[in-house]
Amino acid sequence: MEEWKEYKLGEVCKSIADGDHMPPPKTDKGIPFVTISNIVGNRLDFANTHFVPQSYYDDLDDKRRPHIGDTIYSVVGTFGKPVYVNEEKPIVFQRHIAILRPDNSMIVPQFLFYTLLSPQFYRKADVMAIGAVQRTISLTSLRNVTIQLPPLDIQSKIVGMLSSLDNKIEVNRRINENLELRDTLLP
Repeated sequence: MEEWKEYKLGEVCKSIADGDHMPPPKTDKGIPFVTISNIVGNRLDFANTHFVPQSYYDDLDDKRRPHIGDTIYSVVGTFGKPVYVNEEKPIVFQRHIAILRPDNSMIVPQFLFYTLLSPQFYRKADVMAIGAVQRTISLTSLRNVTIQLPPLDIQSKIVGMLSSLDNKIEVNRRINENLELRDTLLP
């Protein structure tokens, strides 16, 4: 059996970038502009989302636009909240959120997400975070956080088990939401 090896996060990602550093122009409709408050339960909640024009989104560098298989990660304030991107949906955010684009030859995309979700990773990020009021982990620090990786086939097996559990949790969450809704509608 092959050993787990240690890598810096920057070594297993094609890119680690953040959102635009300039305030985007707002519109009444268009591309959703998400903030850290839109990260709820490691998913994006598009309620109360502002919007930016399509032209603004089109002008962004591709590394600032999330794609399927990327993980977005909050890096300012309430840092350490990952979201796995499982659909190709245009969204925009500012520098408070990072996009980690995995190198698929080194790390299974969902394994990256689960790694960022782990308490061990959070503790490492927390040690590197700066600031008292608005804790921040810089992109440079994020790139230098070390992680342990097994071979790709083992990563895939781990992802299979964890995503199966996540799917069951999601089904239960939806059932609970429906029951709560039903209870509010019944006399």
